[in-house]
Amino acid sequence: MKTLITLLILFPLVGNAQQLSSLMNEKISNNTDNPVYSISIFIENDGDVLASEAVGKRKREGNAIEITDQFRIASSTKLFVATIILQLEEEGKLRLNAPIYKHLNGMNDLQFEKFHLYQAFAFSKAITIKHLLSHRSGLADIFNDRQEAFFGKVMATPNRQYRPEDMVNLYFEFELNKDAKFKPGEEWRYSDMNYVLLGFLIEKLDGKSLSQSIRDRILNPLKMQDTYFEFYEKTHSNNGRIHQYVGNTDFNAINTSFDWSGGGLVSTHQDLTIFIKALFNGKLMSYESLEKMIAVQPTKETELPYGLGVYQSVYCGETFYGHYGFYGTYIGYAPKTKTVLSYCISQATPSFNVYEFVNSVIETIK
Repeated sequence: MKTLITLLILFPLVGNAQQLSSLMNEKISNNTDNPVYSISIFIENDGDVLASEAVGKRKREGNAIEITDQFRIASSTKLFVATIILQLEEEGKLRLNAPIYKHLNGMNDLQFEKFHLYQAFAFSKAITIKHLLSHRSGLADIFNDRQEAFFGKVMATPNRQYRPEDMVNLYFEFELNKDAKFKPGEEWRYSDMNYVLLGFLIEKLDGKSLSQSIRDRILNPLKMQDTYFEFYEKTHSNNGRIHQYVGNTDFNAINTSFDWSGGGLVSTHQDLTIFIKALFNGKLMSYESLEKMIAVQPTKETELPYGLGVYQSVYCGETFYGHYGFYGTYIGYAPKTKTVLSYCISQATPSFNVYEFVNSVIETIK
């Protein structure tokens, strides 16, 4: 009788798992211009794992994916950078509303007085740390504003190791300093250059490399053993690695050291879960600082509300705070229900609507 009761309890869970696996497998596509070789999803609610599913292969001709595999989290790295900035504020080393100019002026590579020219006028001194965190500085972006020129350079020398200073040099080479979009604080526009400047700020105030700051302040204290800053430190993890694609191009064959403070971390669903729970449970910053971080503001009609390094998203009626990554990744937390959502689609430009797909996944496991 006890065995029968156990089976009756587990049967709906097994059914949901099979339905989830089927739903995910439907999105695996090999023979298209935007192949999706793998999908992995991890959902946890108040400590209980609701979904931990991985389907497909690690790469085009690779082994089967595992739920513990590592992957590039890309722009979700901004969550880590923003966390450190708020920690530095708590330590009295900076003020969010203070101009970044007072900290970075004098760094020769930056030419900071010329960094933001709008309608031929210089506004660099008006950019605050908060403007950078919230993408309200008006700075142009290499990846979006000079996409063809930049990725032409990347593909011409795919193994090149970039320094953060190289990104600043390219910024001026492309004359992006003269292409500011608005005066600081007037509007919202996403730009990785905001986080490049924040990376320099962290290194200056912490007196060490950004990768070491992230390790000392977040990774080591939380024992995130499968997370590392790619191209700036080595991984000691034995986990497998998911290959992530842009169209048909395997970007694991590309040195993406240019992502740095805007997107350089590699992690796993399990480590990201540790991080996001620690962030919202007061282990990385005070709740007062967290409230500043998640105090989102409207952005654009086609964009989600954004706070300090964090997006607000709604999945199946639940409000999540987190960040998206370029290669089809996301990590977020719903404070009301204590739910963690982490996924990796492994394709930057899939042929299906990822948001609708993830909603259908959550509906499946409810």
